[in-house]
Amino acid sequence: MANKDYYSILGVDKNASDDEIKSAYRRLAKKYHPDLNKTEEAAAKFKEINEAYQVLGDSQKRASYDQFGSADGNPFGAGGGGGGFDDFFGGSGGFSDIFSDIFSAFGGNGRRTQVKERGQDINTQITLSFEEACFGCEKNITLSKITKCAKCNGTGAKNGKEFSVCPECNGTGRVRYQQNTLFGTTIREAGCPKCNATGKIIKEKCPDCNGKGYEKSNKTIKVKFPAGIDNGQTLRMKGEGNAPVREGINGDLNIKVNVTPHKILVRKGNDLYMDLYLPFTTTLLGGKVDIPTLDGVYQLNIPELTASGTVMRIKNKGVKVLNRDSYGDLLVTIKAEVPKSLDKSVKAKLKDLASSIGDNSYTKYNNYLRKMK
Repeated sequence: MANKDYYSILGVDKNASDDEIKSAYRRLAKKYHPDLNKTEEAAAKFKEINEAYQVLGDSQKRASYDQFGSADGNPFGAGGGGGGFDDFFGGSGGFSDIFSDIFSAFGGNGRRTQVKERGQDINTQITLSFEEACFGCEKNITLSKITKCAKCNGTGAKNGKEFSVCPECNGTGRVRYQQNTLFGTTIREAGCPKCNATGKIIKEKCPDCNGKGYEKSNKTIKVKFPAGIDNGQTLRMKGEGNAPVREGINGDLNIKVNVTPHKILVRKGNDLYMDLYLPFTTTLLGGKVDIPTLDGVYQLNIPELTASGTVMRIKNKGVKVLNRDSYGDLLVTIKAEVPKSLDKSVKAKLKDLASSIGDNSYTKYNNYLRKMK
């Protein structure tokens, strides 16, 4: 804690009043609360602003922090740790009171919303061919994952019935402790030790999971990759991650996609690009050339006197845009290629050709000659 600037975290001045600090905390806590913002970044920010208010919202801790750069009386030290958000605050003006105000507008008669436990995400990778990524495909992926025990429905009790409601916490999994101190009455909430915060007292353990309520096994999941998914993108499947140790919601399955390159085409966004090398005689005289596209061979018409470097755009021959009925384009760059060698007879014919064409036919070359004078 000592190295963090809690005033900056809450966005207040060091001379801010208690009301200003509390107001800043309420605003940020509402913005980043896990019930309203289910991202890892928001969860980290929420934890950080709670840590800041834990110090700046307490006059004794704030005075110590201002003087020494750290707060005496670490809230994680005396309570055995792991008490949850209400461990940080007690009495009036604490965490519970603030969130009763913040979330009263969302129902629950001003009562704090309980955050459910969430299972861990599973991160994996898969390699798709260029065509599979462009057209979309289905793949079966086998994963080792934690799942709720089917025999006991995650209760840990035999047949899912051999348990009773914990009398200590009345099935909530949470208990509150009241402590009288020199500064008043402190109320601390923590996981119920009697039932290990599950809210249940197991009479007879489930033989399949040995009372844990979950098991680890290999599961095969059918995954549909949408047309247009690109290399480096991640497909997230909600709820297909690990089950939580206690009751709650599953984590997510995150699949990073690696796409093998095409032997000719290069993808940039939803457009496809290719360099088309042609004999210089074809760029002079024109002609038709077969080129690859995602839906087969396309015959490209090369007009006569096509300059090397010309880019020809073929509409709607690119990659499908994700979740939309539209496509990118195929852009072909024409590059004139000269032969590796010339024999005497060919040279003679080319000299005659150059003489018959004449330098005046080359506009850019003549512009260059004029600039050189």
